[in-house]
Amino acid sequence: MATAALLALALLAADPAAPEVRMGVALPAPGQGPQATKLNVAMAEKEPLPPGAPADDYGLVAWCYGALQGHMALFDKVKPDLNALPDPDPRATAAADAEMLEAGRQYLNLYSRALKAAEKGNPKAVLVPATTAMAQGRSIWEKADVAEPKTRMWSWVMWVLPGRCELSAERLYEKSMLAGQSAGVNMRTAPAPRLTREEQEKERQGQP
Repeated sequence: MATAALLALALLAADPAAPEVRMGVALPAPGQGPQATKLNVAMAEKEPLPPGAPADDYGLVAWCYGALQGHMALFDKVKPDLNALPDPDPRATAAADAEMLEAGRQYLNLYSRALKAAEKGNPKAVLVPATTAMAQGRSIWEKADVAEPKTRMWSWVMWVLPGRCELSAERLYEKSMLAGQSAGVNMRTAPAPRLTREEQEKERQGQP
């Protein structure tokens, strides 16, 4: 199975205008992506909103959660088509896939923590229920889910995780913690992740 990085390189060589690929191979761990340098922060802030995504930080983070969750859930469906492609180093590919999924789970936890902090310490930031925005994010995969297998595979491979997702999550968390502390809310302990143990296990197994 060729990694998405190899697949993306092939596409980029054929099409210089193809979008940058960040998903499908190891994602940077939270804190090492858009926030790693001031330049990357500035670039993330200038990114256009994903079509249909809320503009506020809380709504956008929930949307990003749903979009990333939907992308991870498609992995098992696209894997057979990826496996059919030439792969010079299957062992390295398997390791990259595992790293990608782990990075995805870290991002989901980052988003969960930010959403929970807002709900606890800064409820004014909650303009739309998280479940609504999450469903909007997951909905971007509805067409790919029922598409012809190769079309679905390339849709999955070429998806770009918006840099604004991490930036908004970190900003939402920081502002919510400060707002909660100012309001006298006990924010000394980090809010628990939104996912239950059962939900986390489903994420590990790639289940929707």
